Amino acid sequence: MKTILIIFYNILWTFVYVLTLPYIYVKRKTSPAEWRERMGIYPFDYSNRKGCIWIHGASLGEITAASKLALQIKKKFPSNRIIVSAMTVTGKEHAAEIMEGIDEFVLLPFDYLPIMNRGIERINPRTLILIETEIWPSLVFICRKKKVKIVLANARLSDATYKRYLRFKCFSQRLFNQIDTFFPKSDNEKEKFLRLGVHQKKIGVVGSLKIENSITRPFTRNELGIPPQKTVIVAGSVRKGEEEMVIRAFKALRENGNDSYLIIAPRHMNRVGEIESILAREGLSFLKRTEKVSYNGEHVLILDTIGELRSIYSVADVAFVGGTLLPYGGHNLLEPAFFGVPTVFGPHTNNARTDALDLIETKSALLVKNEKELQKTLLNLLKNTEMRKEMGKNSRKYIEQKRGVVDAYIAILKKTGFIEEQ
Repeated sequence: MKTILIIFYNILWTFVYVLTLPYIYVKRKTSPAEWRERMGIYPFDYSNRKGCIWIHGASLGEITAASKLALQIKKKFPSNRIIVSAMTVTGKEHAAEIMEGIDEFVLLPFDYLPIMNRGIERINPRTLILIETEIWPSLVFICRKKKVKIVLANARLSDATYKRYLRFKCFSQRLFNQIDTFFPKSDNEKEKFLRLGVHQKKIGVVGSLKIENSITRPFTRNELGIPPQKTVIVAGSVRKGEEEMVIRAFKALRENGNDSYLIIAPRHMNRVGEIESILAREGLSFLKRTEKVSYNGEHVLILDTIGELRSIYSVADVAFVGGTLLPYGGHNLLEPAFFGVPTVFGPHTNNARTDALDLIETKSALLVKNEKELQKTLLNLLKNTEMRKEMGKNSRKYIEQKRGVVDAYIAILKKTGFIEEQ
């Protein structure tokens, strides 16, 4: 990447930081420990040690996707020090919960040359594995200068990000040229990177890391206090504007004589209050997961916790994945499939297009276009036990056929010298 471009990028960031840092520090009530890590001041300094493997993901989804890769690298190459970083405190905490045995968990420093350089000096990476879309210019620039090998794993670009990179191809192509290897999650994603100027020889499609997320212990209905005779709908990662659509569809099911139970998990916890208001307005009683109160005939459980959704899908008869009825791009469509749960989603699946097409093609999921179709499809599935069983069987078969992604990653990374015994 030309030095002039990275300098220009950092000049822009100077203005951004001047305007936003007071807000970040005061309004978000940033803790001193978090602030130090954002400034690249870590409670360790490995600058005089052998280089480590550094894995970085944005937040919950990317961290979860990277978890099995990180754990398997540690298992097969135990002498390597592995550091996992996240953009969010939630992501860092989640990483520590699901990646026992990894050496360090940190927050990524601000992407500003002197700050990022300080953090990189302390981490001292030999290989940097970025997950999905976490391509930070200063991070990439400094690592390239220090001869750190850079991998973009599970690589994907949303339609909006892709168009933005195309618009500034002069900059994005130089940025991508600094990355050694790309592992797009699908052929469709591979084509995007090729059109952005990434050389064919740098790209290898291995598959989606999300296929092999670390399997968490499934919940039982007894743990959640759900009567065994209830049919359960889990609506996961529901976004603003979708909450009412899901709740109205559920209410219509009940009015049609279907005695089902809804577990609704908002994508963002700041929507819990609004969901409570909608449920009250619709005359539906509810519990919140954090209240730890036993079931007493309520209609709905609000999942107001972080990190439990994937396991909660295990109790579902039918799942709806949010961010798809409205143009948010969709969320992880594979999570219900792990447990053989028939899945329903809307038309907006730009962030998971390949998964959406595969699930529909294998008859593991159903596509709905709007609230009315959602209601009709849920009712049909809840009435048709055989259909649910068949879709569930198809889901499990699909997941099983896609396994082996992590082993393939490690084999390639070892062969190319990105990871090795020290």
